[in-house]
Amino acid sequence: MSLDTITVPHYFTADGEGFDPSGLARNPWFAEAVAGGPIAALIGHIVEDAGFDPDFEICRLTIDILGIVPRTLLVPRIVPVRQGRQAQLHRIELVAGGKLVAQAHVLRARHLDTPEFPPPQPHPAPADVPEDNFLVGASMAGAIKTRPIMGRVREPGRGVSWMRMDGEVVSGIPTSPFVKACLFADFGNGVGSATHAHEWSYANLDISVQFLRMPRGDWFLLDAHTEGAGNGHAVAQTIFADEGGVYAKGTQTVFVGLGRPRD
Repeated sequence: MSLDTITVPHYFTADGEGFDPSGLARNPWFAEAVAGGPIAALIGHIVEDAGFDPDFEICRLTIDILGIVPRTLLVPRIVPVRQGRQAQLHRIELVAGGKLVAQAHVLRARHLDTPEFPPPQPHPAPADVPEDNFLVGASMAGAIKTRPIMGRVREPGRGVSWMRMDGEVVSGIPTSPFVKACLFADFGNGVGSATHAHEWSYANLDISVQFLRMPRGDWFLLDAHTEGAGNGHAVAQTIFADEGGVYAKGTQTVFVGLGRPRD
């Protein structure tokens, strides 16, 4: 088989003014819906492809998932909200069948040379951690590799793992570290879940990532845990790092509901 005939695993195919989800983008709970990770990754691709002023750097990305996102053509819209000298804010909208199904706000600040005060990164390098199946079924047809340090997706408690994604978010377009980071930003509530999934589920309602800098390289570390007050919602908190150190911190608001019983 020639390299030209090998299909790289991908979440979307560009189709006119929109993006058509592949089967790999499917939500594990709803067969005709798109999962949160592919949605976040697609928004990252749209942000990166928007041609924003390169003198400004991304410092915050927030994503609101407005219900079930159908597995149909998703059309993006970009709306400028603030165009200041020091900060710019844009809204990214995803529309399906004329209905707004997800939106994001990307805050960008003008680049300046300022003192560094990075957070600690005490975890071992990915080369020092053996590969294992941490994700249990969310491997993008084998394109996502994991090297877990602590925990497992279907076990409650803090989870820490290196992850690598060798697929494509949009078919035929190489996936940048930023877009991969957007994909993994959705994984925190699974990596650091607080209960067994068959008892209580943690549906992701939003994603918020504060970037210290843009990510680099192929390996991405997630150090995640979930906290809640027993009132129907909780907060998943994640530290994101690459081999150069911590590049971002993030949160997810999760709706807590009854889990699915095991077969």
